[in-house]
Amino acid sequence: MSAPHRVMRGLVALRVSLLGPLEVMCDGVLVTPTAGKLRQLLSLLALRANTVVRTERIVEELWEATPPASVSTTLQTYIYLLRKHLNLGRSPSAEKPAEPLLETSPYSYRLSLTPGMLDALWFEQRADRGRAELEAGDLAAGSATLGEALRLWRGPALADVVCGPLLQAEVLRLEERYKGVLESRIDADLALGRHAELLGELTSLVAEYPTHEGFPFRLMTALYRSGRRADALSVYQRLRRSLAEDLGLDPSAGIRRLHQSILDSDPLLDLPGTATVATPPPPEVNMVPAAPKIVGRAHQLAEIFDLLTAPPGSQPAVVMMAGPPGSGATTICAHVSQVVRECYPDGQFFASMLDHEGRKIGAERVLEDFLRATGVSGDCVPLSLPGRVLAFQDWTRSRRVLIVLDDVTETAQLSPLLPANADSAVLVTCRRRLSIPSVSHLINIPPLTVGEGVRLLADLLGDARVIREPHRARRLVELCDGLPGALHDVAARLLVRPHWELGRMVKTCELSYAGSSPAGGSIWASVERTCRLASHRVQAALGRLTELASPVVPLSLAAATLQVDEHLAEMLLEELVELRLLEADPGEGHAKEPRYRFIPTIRHVARLLTGPAEADPLDAALVRAGLPS
Repeated sequence: MSAPHRVMRGLVALRVSLLGPLEVMCDGVLVTPTAGKLRQLLSLLALRANTVVRTERIVEELWEATPPASVSTTLQTYIYLLRKHLNLGRSPSAEKPAEPLLETSPYSYRLSLTPGMLDALWFEQRADRGRAELEAGDLAAGSATLGEALRLWRGPALADVVCGPLLQAEVLRLEERYKGVLESRIDADLALGRHAELLGELTSLVAEYPTHEGFPFRLMTALYRSGRRADALSVYQRLRRSLAEDLGLDPSAGIRRLHQSILDSDPLLDLPGTATVATPPPPEVNMVPAAPKIVGRAHQLAEIFDLLTAPPGSQPAVVMMAGPPGSGATTICAHVSQVVRECYPDGQFFASMLDHEGRKIGAERVLEDFLRATGVSGDCVPLSLPGRVLAFQDWTRSRRVLIVLDDVTETAQLSPLLPANADSAVLVTCRRRLSIPSVSHLINIPPLTVGEGVRLLADLLGDARVIREPHRARRLVELCDGLPGALHDVAARLLVRPHWELGRMVKTCELSYAGSSPAGGSIWASVERTCRLASHRVQAALGRLTELASPVVPLSLAAATLQVDEHLAEMLLEELVELRLLEADPGEGHAKEPRYRFIPTIRHVARLLTGPAEADPLDAALVRAGLPS
């Protein structure tokens, strides 16, 4: 008898089995509820064992959008019946600390169970131990432990329970976890030279999951190592037909490469001489190198470091940094990730959420890169976003990692990428102001002060060059509005012109109205990427507003300039504020109407990006955007 069954049958009064048809044993007697809602409620509380389940989530699971009028009374009745029939009302004692208990609070319930009472918990425990043994290089022990975990499954999870939205998600998570554990155990057996013994199991799995590429991949490998190359090639042809007929897809690149390797009799497919596995290094999806020194961000850096090194809470820390284009939030992220590297020993992940053309990158694509970095081969990466989310959360569940996401533009890009371990953390920069519930801390990144900007120029150009012309250095900082991106652009131009005095650069910048060149530069690229996130209507409005004489824009003036009513004008202005292309200006005292203010450098670049050379293109843009010309 396996260890979990010895524990369940001998030492505890209650045993709940979810990995197959629902089965509940109490003191050795089968007491599985027969009423559909009771079975559904018990399954939900058990799958969320030892965590609080809020009442509204239970109602959503049991009745979705159509709860009965007396839903509170009905739910309380179900809870009472579970307590009575399963003996869940006793409080733990010193003599029997492992008694099951169904706890109640005003707005939630919590079912306390040990791994010995619940097969799903025991499965997770054995799966984690088996994975650790594999990573330590003990293939035989890892295979045996994972085999113990897999033998707990008696069929599809909750096969005879009607599942609502919450249970459906939990069942999907368990099924993905099951497949992952199964593939890991098969990989260990292949590395141990057990390819002949695996043929029957893999053949059944391929028949059961005809479009799941991980199992044909392993069957082809096992057949090839068993001297059955023709059969291995036939498996590939059957997979290709199934994918084309069922999904309209071609096989993935990984399994196509395996097919070609079998055709070529590649010696790399042969079993290695020794069945050992080196412990892989922590995955690291590298970001751009950090600046050697961060100037003028002592307060923000101290706050971020405190957040990332504080004792973990109930959820991963999610720290968002927001500032105008060119404020240097990405550089701060790069610097911080290097400093706190030892605090996150299991890996660092970086992703830019905009491509080089300013288009949004979805979480599905990023998760593929993250999973590959953890060692998941291309053919084993789940095809769907939910599958990839579950696979990544499963990997992060027992690991402490730092995830850095640059240029997040919407909630849908962030939520699927959150790690499952509360010891992990996420750093986020965003190009627009976002309200995301998972964000626990918001750090504002303002422009540098004049003194800070001068110190940055001295770091970039050398102290001697700045000391010779301190007043002109200060003027350059003012012309760049203290934006590190613009100051880096100015410094780059001065470094390739060592014969220029700072005063000459001041005159050049004053002639172009800002410290950036229309030909390019980081500040230009940053503003351009932000402008692309705006709608055509907002871009057209931005072009007109940048032509105003003053950087301060009262609401009434904006409405008159855009020839729209003040309500629509305010909507357009507030979207520009969200994009940090415009700032809300408090004005002096209590202004009678809202006022907005451009940062001159951003205003100048935005005017060059959106302001047309002739009137006709502007009129056409306004017409396309729905604004009167």
